[in-house]
Amino acid sequence: MADAGPRARPFWPHWTDGLHPALRPHVDGVLTEDGVELHDFAGARISSMVFGFNLLMPFRVGRSQPLAGLLSTLLGRALAVESVVFEFRGPGGILAELAGEDPKPREPFTASDAAVFVQDGASRGVVLVEVKLSENDFSRCNGATSRANRRGDVCASAAALWAEPSACYLRRPVRAQRDRRYEPIYREAYGSWEAAFPGADRDGPCPFVGDGQQPMRNLALGLGLVQAGAVDFAAHLLLHHDRNPDVPSPWDRFAAAAAEPALLPRLPASALVAALDDAPTEPPAGQWLSERYRLAP
Repeated sequence: MADAGPRARPFWPHWTDGLHPALRPHVDGVLTEDGVELHDFAGARISSMVFGFNLLMPFRVGRSQPLAGLLSTLLGRALAVESVVFEFRGPGGILAELAGEDPKPREPFTASDAAVFVQDGASRGVVLVEVKLSENDFSRCNGATSRANRRGDVCASAAALWAEPSACYLRRPVRAQRDRRYEPIYREAYGSWEAAFPGADRDGPCPFVGDGQQPMRNLALGLGLVQAGAVDFAAHLLLHHDRNPDVPSPWDRFAAAAAEPALLPRLPASALVAALDDAPTEPPAGQWLSERYRLAP
């Protein structure tokens, strides 16, 4: 009988069946070392988590030079890769989303799909990576629709938010035990939230209500790590499927509104796949990933 295809079989028998065969012996160690909790749908054939493992794990368990070359070109720095960490959230105090340093059960927090720690001479940096396979948007602000939010006016108006950033509901959502630090981080880096996003439409709604919420938080995490002295520089990268028609545009709009668009590059998955073409794996990693995710033209 002919294969019915992934639409008829949306889940792998085991989630690791979605990984390149050469990565499977390493994945348990990576999950343990990084403290990764699998997403609920990691076994889905369209799992962005597994997509990210397939794209980035080869540079952790094998040669990292090709990844360093790609990031060097994107950021205009001569970089060497120090480490690749998955589901990175950083210390709890950076964004102050957590009651303590570690999350409690069901406590939400910002995490990047991966963090690539790099060296540029004597300087150490981090590239926080957001991986998108088939999603059509980014995580949005729950505060804008929360019944506990009494300041919907700052959600509806960027000008109102810039004038009174402390009125943002996300500063301290209901049941939060301390103020979140998104705005103070941008204020320290650029002078104000508005100065951090000079291209945002003052006459429109808060630029972080929609697709801008997720990159805003992750860029704040990177900047916060710099301010805490953990790294010397930071960037936030979108790594997306080449034929995803939805996520590049909002990312590009967010980057264009930012004071430093160069800190918000994006990279199509085929660029990483091409860097794996000479990897000594069986089957060849570049070919396998290209066929698995239909990246080939």
